[in-house]
Amino acid sequence: MAAANVGRSLLLPGVAEGAETPSRSGGPGAAGVNFRWFGTNGWEISFANKTILVDPWLNRFESGFLQNALKTSALLPTDTALLDQHVKKADQILIGHGHWDHMADVPYIAVKTNAMVIGSETHANCMRAGGVPEGKIVQVKGGEYMQFDGYTIEVFPSVHSMGGTKKYAVPGHLVSVPSAPPTKIGDLPEGDTLIYLLTIGDKYRIFLMSSGNYIERAIAGLKPDVALVAPLFSNNTHAFTPRLLKALNYPRTILPTHWDHFEAPLSEPPRDLRSIYGDVANLDLWVKEAKTQSPKTKIVTMKYFESFAP
Repeated sequence: MAAANVGRSLLLPGVAEGAETPSRSGGPGAAGVNFRWFGTNGWEISFANKTILVDPWLNRFESGFLQNALKTSALLPTDTALLDQHVKKADQILIGHGHWDHMADVPYIAVKTNAMVIGSETHANCMRAGGVPEGKIVQVKGGEYMQFDGYTIEVFPSVHSMGGTKKYAVPGHLVSVPSAPPTKIGDLPEGDTLIYLLTIGDKYRIFLMSSGNYIERAIAGLKPDVALVAPLFSNNTHAFTPRLLKALNYPRTILPTHWDHFEAPLSEPPRDLRSIYGDVANLDLWVKEAKTQSPKTKIVTMKYFESFAP
């Protein structure tokens, strides 16, 4: 029994309950799409000669959030060498919502890569303050359906996950451009939460969410091939998993996102937040629930900077 428990503890979260890890074959995958995880909700999605980034954030630090004592005046780290090491290219950057653990590194990355940044009014105003050229900012609110060269990006309104008191963390909007670039946690309010559907070649669909909540009526019937699902704090939303999977027509593949301890060093193996929040943050339990609801769905958990090619 002890040996079995030790063995389970060495597994990547989720694997003990049926999640898989990326293939070691190194091949491109039948879909021609590659996913690379930066931790938290940060993703690089590449196909053909295109690269889409989602909430790329690498400059981790102790914010006080996990101790229920958020330091809104805490300064945001700016290790540009770390960003240069891991981010080489981007055509578009999609912002799921505006909190520091999603958007703090985006201004630097956008300027470095000359990428188009897509987000809400608040997100756009942060980009303007951060020096991103106006011609590279696309301000959206949900309902947009944008055509690019060989792919489309559709935007859906969404909502952030709720805490135990059913309140949002660091809510707020920026309706004008701040006088200075964001340098503190408090400079980056949520500013609306968005969901995206990336469709490649009119046939391969990728669902992108950034927080453990959604508006069911807005996303029902999307039928993605791959869904990035954020389960953290989803216990505060009624029937989060069964409603979501049904709305998405039980995706072929799910990549859990924003499930990890997002203040732990990226040099360490990913771990979930069960040691802080208990069962509600236990990825094994969420994977078990998702597999019960959708037995044919393949759930893949990844290490930091690991790639997955469906």
